[in-house]
Amino acid sequence: MVSVLCGTVLVSRALVLTATRPPARPIAPADGEPQTFLRTTAGFSAADLAALDRGEPLAKVLDTDKREIALVGAVRIKSTRERLFDEYRDVSGLRRSQVFLEVGTFSATPRVDDLRVLTFEDSDLDTIRECQPGDCGVRLPSHGIARFQRDVDWRAPDWRQQAGSLWRQLLVDYVAGYTAQGDKALAEYQNKEVPLSVSEEFKVLFEEMRYFRPAAAEFLGYLEAFPAVRLEGSEDILYWDKKAFGLRPVISLTHLTMYAPPGVRSSAASPAALIATKQIYATHYFDAALGLTLVFDDHASGFYMLCVDRARTRSLTSFIRGFVRGIVQRRSRDAMEKILRTTKLTLER
Repeated sequence: MVSVLCGTVLVSRALVLTATRPPARPIAPADGEPQTFLRTTAGFSAADLAALDRGEPLAKVLDTDKREIALVGAVRIKSTRERLFDEYRDVSGLRRSQVFLEVGTFSATPRVDDLRVLTFEDSDLDTIRECQPGDCGVRLPSHGIARFQRDVDWRAPDWRQQAGSLWRQLLVDYVAGYTAQGDKALAEYQNKEVPLSVSEEFKVLFEEMRYFRPAAAEFLGYLEAFPAVRLEGSEDILYWDKKAFGLRPVISLTHLTMYAPPGVRSSAASPAALIATKQIYATHYFDAALGLTLVFDDHASGFYMLCVDRARTRSLTSFIRGFVRGIVQRRSRDAMEKILRTTKLTLER
């Protein structure tokens, strides 16, 4: 995998963005050109499309409510979608980035051994030691906080090892619950006085993706209903990572899905491939994040890749933090362009 790909940009640079906000009533394009989709649904101008055809990567920040950051990016790549899938599939390749400190995948039946190389920061363990429902510096549900209070002997010399072992078990149980029940099993964070439901956050994120439903209805429906429905030909990978992020490293859990609709010729209404990244847990900063990548054949020697990334957070809502949010947006846009350029160079080798 190239050091960072679309869908991981949000959580690698304190970002999340989406294209210029599309029209209130997007019109499904009538012709089969991917440029039409990019213009009518993603808000790209004629000048933008000309730059794309020259191979230049583009990224735009969207206006959103203060709890969300979003961006859209696109690039034309002379390669195959199979190679793109290979890059996403190679989750271990994220370690080549300076951002990702540790990475691993979960087994079909998640087990603690999947997290054997995951390390926890002493600062996070110290924080959890003092956690109470409604007052915790780490995102945790109430039952998780209760387990730490009950099952760890905080006076023992090995309390850090005990807390780390319990945390690994809680993360594995969380992933196992998600693979069995989907969003119903997602946490209700009790780290602040007002609880926050991760599943409700995803309802907002999926609603914001409504502009792309004409091109990805079946795929988005699968992601929302997972695992209650099946999507023939889709490939799912659940992975964990630890990233260098701001003042504190972040541990997160992500559901990656890749799908190439069988027998479908790419058109503006029917992408040749779709990829999604769904961040279902993070220790800090982000409450939920959703990335969508649409691949359109250019009917020449490659494809157009359109990336839409959105994230929800309660960490950037104060007046002062509004200034920080603007910095985050600008840096995120620049990071997205860099990621698209790197992806293009990697796949065109």
